[in-house]
Amino acid sequence: MYYIYHVKLIRIIAAACILTLAGGSPALAHTNGATSIHEISSSAAPSAKLIVTKDPTGGFNVQVQTSRFTWRPDMASMKHVEGEGHAHVYLDGQKIMRIYNNWFHLNTFQFATKPGEQLVSIELVGNDHAPYTTEGLPVGAEALVDVAADEIRPQESEPWKFIAGGATAVSLITLSLLALRSSRRNRSQG
Repeated sequence: MYYIYHVKLIRIIAAACILTLAGGSPALAHTNGATSIHEISSSAAPSAKLIVTKDPTGGFNVQVQTSRFTWRPDMASMKHVEGEGHAHVYLDGQKIMRIYNNWFHLNTFQFATKPGEQLVSIELVGNDHAPYTTEGLPVGAEALVDVAADEIRPQESEPWKFIAGGATAVSLITLSLLALRSSRRNRSQG
């Protein structure tokens, strides 16, 4: 009885150790929620254009001009209705946020990790987060922005992650060894 319990405990601890060392966690999993696409003929597809202006306090103000598209923030994550939705915003290919109307501020201090020219793009999506596509290509718009070196997210030294990961691994291994030792002791006494 004790042996089966300890074997299960060791398996749980080993799985936790692997997840910790791999840097992954089921709680950190992320999807856009999309399970499909909304393919639309080019004549009926929504369209978008970005107008980007430098904000004097940092970052960029972006206007999204659309046609054949209705912004529906109240319907986000709900049932798809043709021609409605919101947009997903990307900076250098990385999704950084959702927008629910035709204006947003691109805070480069929060999202940019390097200075220089970078591509900001938006993808129009339905209420259900599935992208609108025409001929298999996403419907959206893009523009280049020149990010100043003093307007990027500071590159953090993260030695604490290695220390925390190592400490967690050592703790889990120690617990595993103690459980195994206890299990062997109980078997020898029983």
